Amino acid sequence: MGAPQEDARTKVLYVLPFGQPGGAESMVSRLLSGLAGSVDASALLLDDGAFASSLRDGGIPVDVVPLPGKQGIARFPAAARAAAGRHAGVDLIHANGTKGALFGVLLARGLGVPIVWLKPDHFFDGRVARAIARRCDRVVCVSEAMAAQFGPALADRVSVAYPGVALPAGVEAVGGDPLVVCAGRLDPLKGFDDLIRAVAVLRDRGIAARIRICGPEDRMHPGYERVLRDLIADLGLDDRAEVLGWVDDYDAFIEGARLLATASKPPKPGRPSEAAPTVLMDAMARGRPVVAQREPGTVEVVGDAGTLVDDPTPERLADAIEPYLVDRDLAEAAGRRGRERAERLFDQRITNERLRAVYAELSG
Repeated sequence: MGAPQEDARTKVLYVLPFGQPGGAESMVSRLLSGLAGSVDASALLLDDGAFASSLRDGGIPVDVVPLPGKQGIARFPAAARAAAGRHAGVDLIHANGTKGALFGVLLARGLGVPIVWLKPDHFFDGRVARAIARRCDRVVCVSEAMAAQFGPALADRVSVAYPGVALPAGVEAVGGDPLVVCAGRLDPLKGFDDLIRAVAVLRDRGIAARIRICGPEDRMHPGYERVLRDLIADLGLDDRAEVLGWVDDYDAFIEGARLLATASKPPKPGRPSEAAPTVLMDAMARGRPVVAQREPGTVEVVGDAGTLVDDPTPERLADAIEPYLVDRDLAEAAGRRGRERAERLFDQRITNERLRAVYAELSG
């Protein structure tokens, strides 16, 4: 009998900036689940929280190096040197977000391993992003629109992998109830207030619209859920709107919905608000039409599966939502197109294979 073979799985250390759940964190969770057979994963988080706990519950070894906020960046060099001593033996580093990449580059140098930077958002686009990319072995962008900023000079190290969603085996018909659902971190920039006001506009037009919002609290905006509840009361929408906070059963949340809507606002003029919103892909995978703000990432995701809104004021959002509420056949047709698009582009298995190939190439 020969000697036992060593575990051939690639040892990947995931450097993650946030301990609380969000879109980028959900992408990592799905990726870890999909790559479980080929990757020996561990995680280093720069903050603790519910997301860190979920990784532990899933059997992922978690090392928390608490460096929250901008003030933590000054401590990166010393913290990276210390972390290198605890993580010897990994084959490569997968860093999420700009903050994760800044720490990950220092850690990768200390360990002498390659680094993959997954860029899930538009923070620090342009010169800063290109400077970080030059220090990484591969940059994985979540949309072609995001990848375009790196230009020909960095094209050999830039890849695209959509966030990816699990495709339900069957797709239920759109709900008969005129229900609009919205999901995301409870952050003022997500535009939930404008969507609530859009429902008030529809009510005033005689449309029996309802809205349901879910999402985790944002650590930078504690108490925002209360702000939204107060707005609902002020507009007299208590019987038409509800804010649920975090929900464990997303299938139950979206069940019966006519469509999903987003109305994110740019953090700064001229900067896109979203890169490739997973909530849109997830709704499309479930055969729901979508309404979203028009910008490069959402154009790329939505295609012909919904309606894009320029300058999404409450009135314009109401204009985009109304046709799907009054015409169920229209909603079902857009939902079918969205499902086909999700199958072709956003299947989580496609994302898994693209990242698996990147890992294999860099780890040799």
